[in-house]
Amino acid sequence: MRKFKFNIGDTVTITAEISIQIGVEWRKMKDEKAIVKYAFFDGNVNVYTVLPLSWSNKEECIIMEDDMKLILPAESVLKGENKESAIEHIIRQALLYIGENPSREGLLDTPDRIRRMWTELFRGYDPRQKPKITVFDNGVDGLSYDNMVIDSGDYYSLCEHHAMPFFGTYFFAYIPHPKGKILGLSKVARVVDYCAAKLQVQERLTRDIVEMIDHALTEGVAPEYAPLGMALVMKGHHLCKEMRGARKRGLMTTSYLTGVFRTDNDTRAEFERFVNNTPVY
Repeated sequence: MRKFKFNIGDTVTITAEISIQIGVEWRKMKDEKAIVKYAFFDGNVNVYTVLPLSWSNKEECIIMEDDMKLILPAESVLKGENKESAIEHIIRQALLYIGENPSREGLLDTPDRIRRMWTELFRGYDPRQKPKITVFDNGVDGLSYDNMVIDSGDYYSLCEHHAMPFFGTYFFAYIPHPKGKILGLSKVARVVDYCAAKLQVQERLTRDIVEMIDHALTEGVAPEYAPLGMALVMKGHHLCKEMRGARKRGLMTTSYLTGVFRTDNDTRAEFERFVNNTPVY
């Protein structure tokens, strides 16, 4: 069986200076980046059909094996190569690993789609997307509130062990100090989404959310005016358990309690009644 140096989907550099005629136009290639589309043996040497990345009309050309060099993802990034091209190369190699053909019609744009999806799903690593947590002085509008405030909603994340989704419902509560700060209405949901948008474990995610909100409510505030307590319960389905491994359906519950939610039984029981009486799907 003939062995080829490069695989379909590899990103390569054209190392030799080559002139190629495309219609009536002649193009010179030197250090041109290209994707391998097809490989064959012409009776003398291995040759490849490649798609140069800079050619906007997506014309393909044939190059001999000795005139190409494989671009490794790490090498590409170190040399200032486009990071998008590097990660798409890795995705093509992963598709080959599972037995797929990244050059078939349905997968041609999949590496680009996955890369863009990761940018969205893992926005939690980008500090520029960290939400601004708006807080207000309690009582400034004539109403001083010191009872329990509860918020709940859905969340989605990916586990750091297998990069598989886990998702479910969160229940957050806090009791503001009468002379402290209160949260803007949508800020809990924004913090949950940001903290969940990275590889996580549910235990850490629960803590991260409470600590980010606590920081916003206590920054620049006298310690005696800090919230009287905060609580977060998260219930999640983990596909790394349900789709692989044990393959058993299961709901994981984590909690993080501070202040009176930890020390006062009646306060904790009031919050727990809300959590237990709210359906989880």
